Amino acid sequence: MTAVCALFPGQGSQSVGMGRDLCASFAEAAAVFDEAGDVLGLDVRELCWRSSPAVLAATENAQPALLTCSVAAWRALGTGGVTAAAAAGHSVGALGALVVAGCLGFGDAVALSRLRGELMAAAPGEGAMCAVLLSPSMPRERVAELAEDCGVDLAADNSARQVVYSGDRERMRDFSSRLGARAKALDVSHAFHSRLMKPAEEDWRAAVDRVAVRPPRIPVGLISRGVFGTDPAAVRADLVASLCAPVRWREVMAAAGTRPRVALGPARSLAGMERGAHATAPVRAADTSAAVRAALAALRPQADPHINDRADRQGSWA
Repeated sequence: MTAVCALFPGQGSQSVGMGRDLCASFAEAAAVFDEAGDVLGLDVRELCWRSSPAVLAATENAQPALLTCSVAAWRALGTGGVTAAAAAGHSVGALGALVVAGCLGFGDAVALSRLRGELMAAAPGEGAMCAVLLSPSMPRERVAELAEDCGVDLAADNSARQVVYSGDRERMRDFSSRLGARAKALDVSHAFHSRLMKPAEEDWRAAVDRVAVRPPRIPVGLISRGVFGTDPAAVRADLVASLCAPVRWREVMAAAGTRPRVALGPARSLAGMERGAHATAPVRAADTSAAVRAALAALRPQADPHINDRADRQGSWA
């Protein structure tokens, strides 16, 4: 039985149609969509498969949709006997990691993801974000100096090659202009993972406090600290802090060891980023039924030989 590091994507990786192929092939994935719909009181299939890109990208929609698709991919992968030795999620993806680790039930996690999106979308002010390509001529230290001078915040330290900054729209315009072509504006409505999320933090903390956080069965990425942990108090504190704090993804991945890594759901960009950073730790995407089967074949050569037949017989759940 293969144990992997399960990776969950954050907002921005969503696309219309995500999860449809998985639900058509795996009853386990379809059941996740059913549960999400029951908890949220909305048709998650309609949201993920037939809404417009703009509707799906709305923060209050994108976050539960991504969580649902990613957990569905994990459940599909589990049909082949794959288990998790560790789990981590980028931004809202941290909730998926907590589901895999047994800290949260999926129902609680998807409800929190919806509320998280609503609170973030309702935060006051006009914010912006941009990804910055690092290089020897523009190292992270120099970018950090420019950010401090402009009054914007580090939102994510993604890899040796990329960081993301967040802040007031006018300040971000100044910051981006100083960086030139190295800065790529992100299509977001607010300044996530920045001081501008502070007005939402109290309500978010209250919501997290109302949910039981069980001790994790495996180490989980504490994304605001850049480490893995198993203390439920630390998990809860990280969940609260990560609304405003930067995602220290580069540090989390450096601490993840060399087990195979699987990027779940619509996480191809996450998988590509990790392939470039950790050549000794293979990263495989699991976003479609074909990708799940390929991952199973690579991770567990002796996996159930009937998995393809079983998936084909299950038919469409759309």
